[in-house]
Amino acid sequence: MVPVNVKKKPFNFKTEWFWAYIFIGPMVLGVLVFSIGPILYSLAISFTQWNGMTTPVFIGLSNYSQLVNNPRIVAEIRNTFQFAFTVVPITLLLSLFISNMLNKNIIGKSAYRVIYYIPNIAMPVAVASVWRLLYNSRFGLINQFLGFFGIPQIQWLTDPSLILWSIIIVAIWSNMGYNIIILLAALQNVPPVLYEVAKLDGIKSHTVFWRITFPMISPVIFFLLATALMNAFRVFDIILAFTATGSELGMRGPLLDAFRTMVFGIYERAFNELNMGLASAVAVLLFAIIMTITLIQFILQKKWVHY
Repeated sequence: MVPVNVKKKPFNFKTEWFWAYIFIGPMVLGVLVFSIGPILYSLAISFTQWNGMTTPVFIGLSNYSQLVNNPRIVAEIRNTFQFAFTVVPITLLLSLFISNMLNKNIIGKSAYRVIYYIPNIAMPVAVASVWRLLYNSRFGLINQFLGFFGIPQIQWLTDPSLILWSIIIVAIWSNMGYNIIILLAALQNVPPVLYEVAKLDGIKSHTVFWRITFPMISPVIFFLLATALMNAFRVFDIILAFTATGSELGMRGPLLDAFRTMVFGIYERAFNELNMGLASAVAVLLFAIIMTITLIQFILQKKWVHY
């Protein structure tokens, strides 16, 4: 065959790159204005003493020195890590187990999906109000149920050693629905022929899960793990909801310090104490923590995530 000379059309900037930049321009502008801009602004404010109204005064690294010397900030960091590294793995494991059960042929599968997802769309204030009633030490259903087994009343919301764990239980309960729906969709996309071949070869069920199911859905698990950790470190709504609705319980002092997180501390310092500089320093630290953990996840995912 005689090769045909195909003439390439000359590159036209107006019809190619110009319109590409026009379409991505609003997104890039939005990221610069609402993401990168505030990050750089917070970094600059973190080196100053500012109440949000007067002229900022440069004080160097004084705000950052408080990150390790201020007991309340240290407690916030500890509570945030405890919350994140407890809620995320437990939520993922329970979601994976439940989604695997829902992927089987069971009666009322659609109803179960709706039931598990409903807590995810409930407002944090409503969730906190309902669970406060359940956690009530005298009349709550949880203590009433435990009382049938002779277990004494537990001070779920008034014991500093238990209140953070009580909120962790609520967070796990309210976050499972989203994970279950995503994992269930991933499980349904696994080719059935793989399970049929494994069944013919007589492979045990737990081996099928670790050798077939888990590798096939590992990208989805990695996505949920990365996003869940970021959201857990930025937890604020459920903490504020328990604080706002529980003011009559005396949630101040040691009790409030027992479950306050970094974002709650940022909010309180910035808008209640008008200490924008220290709040920005904590925000910069939180940004550095989330970025470091995310980078570590992306490095480690090469060893267990299969695309």
